[in-house]
Amino acid sequence: MGVIANGTADRTSRRSVDRTNLHRVWRTVLIGLALGVAAACYFVPALLVVIGALVLLLLCARLVYRGRDRYIPNLYARDIRMYDDDYRAFITDSLADLRQRKIPGHTLLWEASQLAPPSPENARELQLDLGVWLGWSTRLTADACGRTVHGFDTFSGLVEDWAVDDQMVVKKGTFSLTEPLAQRLMAETGVTMDDDGVPDPLGRDVQFIKGMTYDTLAPFLAARPDAPIRLFHMDLDTYESCLHALETCKDRFVEGSILVFDEYLVTNAEMQAFYEFQQKYGLEWRYRAWGLEIWEMNVEMVTSRWKRLAYYFLAVGIFWMLGGGNFAWAFHTKRFWRFWLGAPFGDIVFMLGAAGQRKSVSLEITGLGSLARDNDNR
Repeated sequence: MGVIANGTADRTSRRSVDRTNLHRVWRTVLIGLALGVAAACYFVPALLVVIGALVLLLLCARLVYRGRDRYIPNLYARDIRMYDDDYRAFITDSLADLRQRKIPGHTLLWEASQLAPPSPENARELQLDLGVWLGWSTRLTADACGRTVHGFDTFSGLVEDWAVDDQMVVKKGTFSLTEPLAQRLMAETGVTMDDDGVPDPLGRDVQFIKGMTYDTLAPFLAARPDAPIRLFHMDLDTYESCLHALETCKDRFVEGSILVFDEYLVTNAEMQAFYEFQQKYGLEWRYRAWGLEIWEMNVEMVTSRWKRLAYYFLAVGIFWMLGGGNFAWAFHTKRFWRFWLGAPFGDIVFMLGAAGQRKSVSLEITGLGSLARDNDNR
């Protein structure tokens, strides 16, 4: 079932869970840019006229644009008309609901901090982190909730190709800890590996399980019979891995289980897997939060303050120049038009205020549907 590494921590106290300094830096940059534009308009009034004309043109174009809400926030890539009527309705309803549940921080840490402190009553509950890369999401989740967290990963990258809507295909093996970026961040954040290739817990109450979840998840649960899942964090990325994990864990979900999906708004991956899963078993559930993914946590844990600041600016630059942020300025791409013409203004403000992806979503199971009958018959 793989290699397990154990760590210890003080379960009676919780550490800070605010890991959004990168985004504070970005907001400071935005404020500086706004002040610079305001000063330029003061000294060159014609510039204010040009900006006003562009804003008016944008407002008029939005009135006639027919693609409103067809595209997914933060991606604005895949036209949801390619899906069947039921799934398209699910996406539309989800987005309307999620827009009422925006949070400024990381969804996973926010949810972990909401869990009740450890007690004899909840000692058997499981907190699972599926897909951990360097392991910081697992460690910081343990900090936030004060409970043991189990992190699952191959530590050798994706186990299958990951098609990100109609934008790109991330190849099998990507995100291996042997890659230069992972090696650099491991050195900068103090992460070391044991002889079996498992990251050090670094004093947190975490257990890392090495191997594919296709092989490790079922034996892990079998060794803990009847233990319910309280927190389930999905960061395996692909549709196949996500659906397999949901199916494997289905008998351990209970009313009140919290499911966090790191990239839920990729509609042909995590969202599609959960849609099919909840439809198959008739689950009842409600959305709780929409916020930041967890990749920024790795930068937040760089030990040197000055190196961390340099990483902040590097991360901002990469995201806005080469990553998902370039839809805001790359006018030669479809996503540029879909974003500015089709996105609600609230989405535009929400997304421009972040220096990273906001695709992470959490939900709570409120009714087990046919899973309750299946569990009764076991």
